[in-house]
Amino acid sequence: TWGYMQELIMTTQFNPTDQVPSGKFPSAAFCVFSNRFLAVIVAAIAVKVKHGSVFHHNKAPLLAFTPCALSNTMSSWSQYASLKYVSFPIQTIFKSSKIIPVMLMGKFLKGASYSVGQYAEAFLITIGVAVFSVASKSPTNSSDTEIVGLVFLLMYISFDSFTSQWQDKIYQQYGKPNVDPYQMMLGVNTSAIC
Repeated sequence: TWGYMQELIMTTQFNPTDQVPSGKFPSAAFCVFSNRFLAVIVAAIAVKVKHGSVFHHNKAPLLAFTPCALSNTMSSWSQYASLKYVSFPIQTIFKSSKIIPVMLMGKFLKGASYSVGQYAEAFLITIGVAVFSVASKSPTNSSDTEIVGLVFLLMYISFDSFTSQWQDKIYQQYGKPNVDPYQMMLGVNTSAIC
């Protein structure tokens, strides 16, 4: 449903204006900011309900969230922007392939090691999901995909891989009891809009 709404916002043909002659929604950045702003409100309420205070129990400083806030913002922006240039099924296939970049980013950021078997599993899962995605979609006009859209998707996967690994690094550094998922959501999204 969220993916459908993203596609609908970014691909609907609105009435063209002098400022937006294409008639397409002009600002992926506005969509990202709106998402982050709403996420701060939801996370602040959740943290307040769970801990009795919004910031009192936070052990990780706001600065610790900044790298993943920037990568998360760029990931979201790239994802929205790509929808102007690629079809949603193509985006779905790219999303299904991000397990391997996540593993590579884990190796780079945290020194995680994966066996050849784990890489093979990830590759087979990626192939399986891609085949399933392609087979279950109705045929679409392949001219909907442009190279710039594929570049945006590569940016999306790279930034998104960094985000999840950096969040894991925060959990390791400050301890999961000290940074729960709601505090992570609050820290990342607050840092993103500050």
